[in-house]
Amino acid sequence: MLETLFERAFSLKRHRDAPLLKEREEFLRRLLQQGTSRAALRNLFGELIHVARLLRLQQLRDVSAEEIQRAARRWARQQRSNPKAHSHGNTASFFIYAAKTWLRFHGCLKVRRTPQMRFADQLGDFARYMTEEQGLSPQSVRSHCWKTSKFLVWVEERHRSLVRVSVEDVDEFLAMKGAAGWNRKSVSVAAQALRAFFRYAQTRGWCATGFAKNIQAPRIYRYEDLPEGPTGKEVRRLLRSVKGPSQAALRTRAILILFTVYGLRSGEVSRLQLSDFDWREEVFVVNHSKKGGSQRFPLQREVGDAILHYLREARPRCACRHLFVTLHPPYRPVGTSTLWSVTSSRIKAARLRFRHTGPHSLRHACATRLLQEGASFKEIGDVLGHRALESVGIYAKIDLNALRLVANVDLGGLL
Repeated sequence: MLETLFERAFSLKRHRDAPLLKEREEFLRRLLQQGTSRAALRNLFGELIHVARLLRLQQLRDVSAEEIQRAARRWARQQRSNPKAHSHGNTASFFIYAAKTWLRFHGCLKVRRTPQMRFADQLGDFARYMTEEQGLSPQSVRSHCWKTSKFLVWVEERHRSLVRVSVEDVDEFLAMKGAAGWNRKSVSVAAQALRAFFRYAQTRGWCATGFAKNIQAPRIYRYEDLPEGPTGKEVRRLLRSVKGPSQAALRTRAILILFTVYGLRSGEVSRLQLSDFDWREEVFVVNHSKKGGSQRFPLQREVGDAILHYLREARPRCACRHLFVTLHPPYRPVGTSTLWSVTSSRIKAARLRFRHTGPHSLRHACATRLLQEGASFKEIGDVLGHRALESVGIYAKIDLNALRLVANVDLGGLL
């Protein structure tokens, strides 16, 4: 197996004589299947010899992150004192990366367990209730659980039981978060999550009856936190700013075009698979995040060209079947946080200035463009995956009621 990487007899002997040859070759086989380059594999396998030596591994055992860090510091000191080592700035970090990746592959990386939150079981029951009985989307469940967990971690230092939690505790927590930097919208959403949690807690007898209805959220003025997306001219400027033949640029352009043309959510783009695209019929399928179900979209030419360019020139050959994968092995689907970072960094690099810089800002721009092109609110809602026309009005920056009252026009054709 090592012959695929090393040609010189000296290098082959060095690697064969090092400990844990079989375990290193198993790791090599997996990385080759993932499409890792030969140059990267040679660097990594050279480092694994030092990992085995400094960790004193004659056979695999559980190794903690702290032990790896201590060994990395010793290796960095050795490299700094080595006159033949031309570069040692990243010695420790690469040692840690190699050690953790290899040991994690074999299940020998000892991970420190964080202590379980006192109310973890109740939070888990709440998550199952929202998923199985209320049918909320994974994003909504994750958001409610995250905000509720922040409160439960904070309150467990005060009370050993939820029965003792009071409305004053909730008010104090929300006020504290507001003072710490949460805006009114964030505090209001947290209050909604806590109200939902304590409504469920009441049915389970975990807290006093009537507790949830007394949780008050700060007043949010209509469209106070309305995200401001780019104009059509700014969208074109954004797309033109992504240039070059690099893997990152080709992937970024394909991602941004999907956001701007179809107004997709981050989760919908992250879940796209190669099998979702029918190139003969020139359509693709999107699995909606919130309303559920799948929907076929016509594949516009500029979108198809950008995706094909990415597939042919930039996407690594790997076993992962998602459309967008990471740039470096181990190859895996690109997550929503990466999509946000990619979008935000490109918007800032293009020197576009508006309130929000994530994918949702491009979703707003898509709704506004469709409205300007004469699409009805129902058609826009179908594209965005919304059932309620009021939601479409928010995305298109229009107050339907105000439009009816102020303009006094017949909206039958528009709706």
